[in-house]
Amino acid sequence: MNNNSTPIVSDLVLLGGGHANIQVLKMLAMNPIGGLRITLISDQTHSPYSGMIPGYLAGYYSYEECHFDLRRICEELGQRFIKAKIIGIDPQRKKIRLENRPEVGYDCASINVGIAPKSIENSSEEAAALKLIPLKPISRFIAHWERLIADLKAYKGGDSLQIAVVGAGASGVEISIILKMLIDQHNWNAEVSLIHRHEFLVSAKDISAQRRLSKTLKELDIKVFKNTQALKEQENGLLLKDEQGLIQTKDFYRVLTATQAVAPQWFKDSGLPVSPDGFVKVNKNLLVENEHDLFAAGDCIHFSPSPLKKAGVYAVRQGRVLEHNIRAFFTGKTALKTFHPKKNVLSLITIGERKALVHQDSASILRWMWPSLLWTVKDGIDRRFMKRFQIKTFSVKPRHFDKTMPLPKTTLVPEDWESNTCGGCGSKLAASTLTLSLNKLDIPNNNDAVLLGVKDGEDCALTRFSEHSLCLQSIDQFRSFISDPYLLGQIATQHALSDIYAMGGVAKTAQVGLTLGPANKKIQQEDIFQLMSGVLDILTQSAASLVGGHTGEGAELAISLAVQGEVAPDRVLRKQLTQPGNRLILTKPIGTGVIFAANMLAQANGKLVDQALSSMLQSNKTALEIIKSFSVSGCTDITGFGLLGHAFEMMGKNTGQALGVKIDYKAIPLFDGVGELFAKGYYASIAEENYRSLSAILDAEISNQKFPTLFDPQTSGGLLFSVPPDQAEACLKALHQNGVSKACAIGEVIDQREIVVI
Repeated sequence: MNNNSTPIVSDLVLLGGGHANIQVLKMLAMNPIGGLRITLISDQTHSPYSGMIPGYLAGYYSYEECHFDLRRICEELGQRFIKAKIIGIDPQRKKIRLENRPEVGYDCASINVGIAPKSIENSSEEAAALKLIPLKPISRFIAHWERLIADLKAYKGGDSLQIAVVGAGASGVEISIILKMLIDQHNWNAEVSLIHRHEFLVSAKDISAQRRLSKTLKELDIKVFKNTQALKEQENGLLLKDEQGLIQTKDFYRVLTATQAVAPQWFKDSGLPVSPDGFVKVNKNLLVENEHDLFAAGDCIHFSPSPLKKAGVYAVRQGRVLEHNIRAFFTGKTALKTFHPKKNVLSLITIGERKALVHQDSASILRWMWPSLLWTVKDGIDRRFMKRFQIKTFSVKPRHFDKTMPLPKTTLVPEDWESNTCGGCGSKLAASTLTLSLNKLDIPNNNDAVLLGVKDGEDCALTRFSEHSLCLQSIDQFRSFISDPYLLGQIATQHALSDIYAMGGVAKTAQVGLTLGPANKKIQQEDIFQLMSGVLDILTQSAASLVGGHTGEGAELAISLAVQGEVAPDRVLRKQLTQPGNRLILTKPIGTGVIFAANMLAQANGKLVDQALSSMLQSNKTALEIIKSFSVSGCTDITGFGLLGHAFEMMGKNTGQALGVKIDYKAIPLFDGVGELFAKGYYASIAEENYRSLSAILDAEISNQKFPTLFDPQTSGGLLFSVPPDQAEACLKALHQNGVSKACAIGEVIDQREIVVI
């Protein structure tokens, strides 16, 4: 039972994976508050550490070395991660608005989201817009940068490609220097110009740094346009206005913009107090003005006591104050701390190959260090900071891996908390809790087959199919494997509906069973809302209706779905193979089992998990609609028994025509990185049992260790079916053209009852 589980009674939501919020996440996990649930929301799985990005662009750091892997951090620390774009906040209702998914509630929230450079006006021509590359958000800039470098490598023209960097703050200067350094190192045919609207570089006060920067730019032959405004990007060039007011157009191949920062528009749209340039106003305690449960930090804020530069060092220093004040909000045991920013910010600016210079508005002993030594200092500072948040990656699966976090020293759980320890119907949730959650949901009735549904309050749903249709029914259940309940609801529904599609049917109705972990009513209502919103999204897309369900409390979150569909008698797809020589086609990659086995130990890269989740969210309905026009013989979906287990089921019982399968092991599509996880010894817990259940009919050389792809259990896996050899190519082409891009031919049907792996 759930006696050992700490009930959840309050929600902290961290908006954005910025430097300050990352520190709050880590510190609260290492010194937890009992009953507090922490959720980090970001539209990026990897959040960049800005201090190391110039070194990454120069090739000194790997992607992982200079990015926070938010999924892995949350997994290791036992906190929730939601990948979603934030589009607003309602402080009165305490709700976070997210793009294309339900809003999320909070008791306390902290805003630490990214900013973007002020855009340059561009003409409506698509070609002109494509020339502009904003330096922020950094995650998007990196993708543009990689394409730019690839273009420079491939360019063989006679005229030099002209590249402009607009803005001479620290980032603009660094980017122009690094880009020109790479151009010179590789003899690419390109030139760099730096355009800025001031007389000075980076800051007006540090005259010494300006002289050294100007010297560096001159040595690299970077053309500098001072006191020049970039007015508009046009198809034939960049419209510039110089200090004399002369307007001219200069043609550039690409324009990298590092101009004055702007805040997210949703700050203003949400009614938050903002500065004239749109940044959210906070007081000395980092509380949003006029709010008591909403904090903010980093570049996105306007620090009302004394406005600050947009520098990552402030977010790093705000982290400890922010964590203290959030802890004080929940526990009420200490007073809020005041953030005291240093008057002068030290910047170490990259000026060449592992060289840096000091830029500060006051005297610093670091000015007397050699540029190469300064780089070493900067590199050490950055690596030490990142090491605090980087999860150890093992070369092989560890025999013992302890993710246990420290026990809470303080708790929000009331002393008189009564845990629900009953079994059977005694573990059901109260009717009021369930009703309040369901009443918030818009549950559509998508077809006339539903006579009595989920809101009619009857003991059973009442449905009607036409007299010429066959009824399909299936049920699935599993524990939560992902911390985002909305995503869990979506994937569980796709997984359950897949059985209907595997038999050629159309989904009609579903009933849902939920087991919720121990929590107060407010938290349970929120979890039901998130889970069921995910379920309803997929049911609505599938034109199926929710007609009932059941709720209960247990040790952990779990979901089950009973689904019903219909199919015409002459359209039923059976599992059993019938034609030797047919080609076997698989519509999705293999690897979700091992990915989430590694993810449970915080050993799966966040991008790898994203890749698997994207595939699991893909409905097999699309593939079914395509293959209906081909002569399909045998069809099933790949789930818990693994590829080979389900292929064995397709061979049928040992009666009539004896058919088997020949699998081309190397042809089986895998998610990126899965082979490496297998090589390290990661396997899903059921994988070995999947092998044992088939070992009697397999060659001795085939085992889970040598051929792990065959036995990896899948959640919401693809369809496996066979088509005549003369239709295989056309079938694959049709699948690829309709979005089932990973479909592959992986073998064929043979006329002997055996499994052959080549």
